[in-house]
Amino acid sequence: MSGIHSTRKPIRSLFAFIQARTGSTRFPKKVISPIPPDSDKTILDHIHSRILKILPNSRIVYLIPEGDKELEKFLDQRGMLSFSGPLDDVRSRYFLAAEHFDADAILRLTGDNPFYDTDHLDLLLQTFIRSEADLAYFKGLPLGTGGEVFRTSTLQNLSELQQEERHKEHVSLHIKEDPELYKIVAIPSLLTKEESSRIPNFRLTIDTPEDFQTISALLKNRSLDSFGTKEFLEWEKESPELFQKNLDVPQIRFPLPNPVKTTKGKIGVLVAPAKEFGSGHISRSSILFSFLPYRNWETEWLDSFPKDGEYDILLIDYRDIDLPVNYEKTKVLLLDHFGKDKKKYDSWELLPHPENESFFDWEQILIPPNLISSATKDPKSITKEYDVFCYAGNLREEESENLDRFLLQNSKGKKQIRIGGAQSKHKEIVYLPRLPRIEYLRRLQSSEKFLGYFGQSVFEALYLKIPVATFSISPIHRELSLILEKNKIPFTYLKTSTEFSLGTKIVGENGYKLLLDKIDSLI
Repeated sequence: MSGIHSTRKPIRSLFAFIQARTGSTRFPKKVISPIPPDSDKTILDHIHSRILKILPNSRIVYLIPEGDKELEKFLDQRGMLSFSGPLDDVRSRYFLAAEHFDADAILRLTGDNPFYDTDHLDLLLQTFIRSEADLAYFKGLPLGTGGEVFRTSTLQNLSELQQEERHKEHVSLHIKEDPELYKIVAIPSLLTKEESSRIPNFRLTIDTPEDFQTISALLKNRSLDSFGTKEFLEWEKESPELFQKNLDVPQIRFPLPNPVKTTKGKIGVLVAPAKEFGSGHISRSSILFSFLPYRNWETEWLDSFPKDGEYDILLIDYRDIDLPVNYEKTKVLLLDHFGKDKKKYDSWELLPHPENESFFDWEQILIPPNLISSATKDPKSITKEYDVFCYAGNLREEESENLDRFLLQNSKGKKQIRIGGAQSKHKEIVYLPRLPRIEYLRRLQSSEKFLGYFGQSVFEALYLKIPVATFSISPIHRELSLILEKNKIPFTYLKTSTEFSLGTKIVGENGYKLLLDKIDSLI
């Protein structure tokens, strides 16, 4: 990361701008072609359904050439926003659109890529909106699955050298060519070494009919709307021949200087697998992992304990696991760890616990950036739609039924929503097994109260000033809820009605900053 600019202004408003046209030289009308050919979904439909997982419809805009009436009509019929600008100056099209929509920052995408990796794009946006970078992107993803985000200010006050023909077509090229002027952050993907070694086996973009045929074959027998890079890697291991048919298609590339001049050191991040420990560890540590390059750390996502000395720092978010390696050269930081190794290595606590409740600082709780910032939210004000928002995680049928009965007994005719758990038997309760993160937060914010077991969702509700009550799913969760009870947050056995409260503690928004400062202090 480099640059000479002074402190940047906070990002107030971020939009996804997707450049698209029907007049492609190599493959006309590809963006509105059904893929596979016998389906009812076009390339743009696939793209839109994915980007809706990270941004509301009001922040997704298709930038099309002036006079492309066919594409304008197509987008209008689907309720997708569009903006028309110069055909031969795509960068100018972006700048004019940014002025029109008052965008401080832009997620740049193209209409060629039906398989955007929304997990990585979400992390890209969450970290960028809380940074002072000019441009950021994930490196090491399959071609056609990544994007880049940059400040609109980088399109202003351009020098003569930044206005050559190549710059008009390739929107951010002038930024990448000058890492001395602009702060550029390249974030490593959340892939292991073995997974990263297979990335050249993929070409998931559609520039040519050959690409179209390859992607159509992939889509033919599977629904890939939720496929991410991890799933493609698993599939490629099973059927490598499916991905080889378009690997020889030439791709335009420009020689670019390395955006990173110096690094503080190398950090390995080891996180408990979601299948065994739930998604909370990966959710918070993937944001942390993505923040670290903004502070000039080189990062790598691990799937096993490394050798001593292989990394300068090893971050471990793996509950109370016993470390199988004795680390002396590598600095270790244990996150939310209360096992025997806590006495041996540095540790950092992220949530209150019976062992730290007397001194734990609630400022250390990690609140996701997209909960703090309004830059990626729908600008329309949120109305209260539900009385109680209940998060049930992976509860089984009997436990879920107990929750539903409790909700109905206390509903007083108002609307209730339950996320997770087993399918509800009651039509009065809005039930959804799971939600994309952006939709989860929208529904949470549109609720009067929150009911859940001790965990991250409780503290996110408290941060949003939504009164909370908790229930237990295990003896340890009951013990953890006792900490909240001491701070005036009610606990319910789901037998009788309960009060909801904001408690006596304040959940701050500096958790990631404090943790990053701690990591910086280790070396």
